[in-house]
Amino acid sequence: MRAFLENLPALFLSLAFGAALFGILARLVGAKRTWPFFLLALLLLLLALFLQLE
Repeated sequence: MRAFLENLPALFLSLAFGAALFGILARLVGAKRTWPFFLLALLLLLLALFLQLE
């Protein structure tokens, strides 16, 4: 459990990257509303940065 908590910022960064990539791919396919994916990516990125600074 300790290793999981130590690597939590890396998990959030990878999830943020995946959400941004999924938003880009959804936009390329033709989806109209992709802003929730980018919002999720931003929130995960901010969470990872916040956890890294503590």
